[in-house]
Amino acid sequence: MNDLDRLYGEMKGCSLCRLRAACTQVVTHVGCTDNPKILIVGESPGEDEDTEGEPFVGRAGQCLRAALRAMGNINKSNCLIGNVIRCRPPKNKFPPDDLASICVGKWLLREIELAKPKRMLLLGNVPLKFVANMHGITSCRGQWYSIMGIRTMATYHPSYVIRCDGKGDMSVRSDFERDIAEVAGEIRKA
Repeated sequence: MNDLDRLYGEMKGCSLCRLRAACTQVVTHVGCTDNPKILIVGESPGEDEDTEGEPFVGRAGQCLRAALRAMGNINKSNCLIGNVIRCRPPKNKFPPDDLASICVGKWLLREIELAKPKRMLLLGNVPLKFVANMHGITSCRGQWYSIMGIRTMATYHPSYVIRCDGKGDMSVRSDFERDIAEVAGEIRKA
């Protein structure tokens, strides 16, 4: 068991904020905990994730995982995937900053430090804000930044991609898939 696995064990017992009382379980990151090539960070667990105990297993997760599979080189053997917060917020509404900051400060920043990923992919405005301290996913997506000394890209959250698909706007999906392809290319070089 490595330091990251120990952190996840500790995390599962977390009750530092009121979100824990409203969810079934703490949903930790899953995948490679030993020198991951990439850390993928979303927002928060939804109902499916809270039930299954694994991030990105619902519709948004299916969208993300399909895009990753299409690249052929990002999978659980080299990727760590999860969210900014680990407890499902009531009504799937991201909580106020003070609650999210507890999870970020206590868990996420330590996790990034222990994982030492080669690259990070931030999915949507929430991780862009809490990990990169940046705002505006539309203007930031598709570009590389150095965040905590890690080469990092932000792209749209898969749930936003699905919503845009439903409105007939396939340009968001194209951007999302292009961003994933760019990250996959970086992973091949790493």
